Amino acid sequence: MKSDTDILFALLRGALEGKQTVLSSPIETSRWWHLFRLSQQNHVATMMAEALPEETPREVKIPWLAESEKAERWHRYQREVQTEIIGVMRQHGIETLVLKGTHLAEYWPKPRTREFGDLDLYFYDKHEEADRVAREVLKATVSNDAHHHSKYNYRGVTVESHYDFLNTHYPPSNRRYEVLLKDLVGERQSLPTTHYPLPTFEILFLLRHMAGHFAASRITLRDLVDWTLTCRTLKDKADWQLVEKTVADYGMSDFVDALNTIAEQRLGTQPLGHSATQSLMEHDIIYGSVDDRSGDGLGRLDWKLRRWRALGWKRKMVYNDNAFRLFLASLTSHTMKPQSILHKQ
Repeated sequence: MKSDTDILFALLRGALEGKQTVLSSPIETSRWWHLFRLSQQNHVATMMAEALPEETPREVKIPWLAESEKAERWHRYQREVQTEIIGVMRQHGIETLVLKGTHLAEYWPKPRTREFGDLDLYFYDKHEEADRVAREVLKATVSNDAHHHSKYNYRGVTVESHYDFLNTHYPPSNRRYEVLLKDLVGERQSLPTTHYPLPTFEILFLLRHMAGHFAASRITLRDLVDWTLTCRTLKDKADWQLVEKTVADYGMSDFVDALNTIAEQRLGTQPLGHSATQSLMEHDIIYGSVDDRSGDGLGRLDWKLRRWRALGWKRKMVYNDNAFRLFLASLTSHTMKPQSILHKQ
């Protein structure tokens, strides 16, 4: 009998290949419900619905397909809102760079199956003007609780208006990484009709963004699919020498090696291996490693401190910053933006 991990990856691979998944043995209904919940937690329920096997119990398949249809409607709605915001900003002389979710969906076999929540937009050196337009034209209430972006809700959609690509306060090495990203994307301002990132920038931004989430909490199967499909799409377009050098310079080699191994073996054509690091990372991606039972106030602060200790092995995979400097930078970051204590990261 295959493990839940094996079955989830089989469903993902089937969806990527446009095939209905074939399982070697039947699965009881209670286990199908468990797989459905795991697919929701990993934001790939919509994608997996495309590959459900014929024998999926009807009582599970119907809500699974209903969830998929709901996510697809939300996807279309967010794209509509994004187009409207870009248009409004352009009317005020502000160009927009689309980051992450809605852009990465274009690399998926069926873009409508990529689930996402926020709209992540970058306005170059005009983020203050963009926030003003959001307040005065879109009538949005703009919040500045985070270090590297403002946030507002427009027509029911959460928009993150980035003025930095990364939190330049944590880890300390992000300050240098941010300079690299802005150098790479600088030429974009000469291409005002293109709203999407350049290949090398996109690889390096996605990688550091994933690394930050992995070190602070977790990444999910959706992130793994994003990475896999982005690398496939940009295989002949990005400057991979620069990518490899950056990965080594910033201490991310172990993280990238594990990601690529999982992608190649689980979603590609390489035979499955059994390394301890791969198994640990697969489990962490699907299930997470620290439960969020934090509550509010001091309870959340206590949970964050416990989580910091528990996730030390992850920080070693993605950062080569000094451990003490990392801890000090984390404290300083939260002190500067106390509301960030309530954030997931």
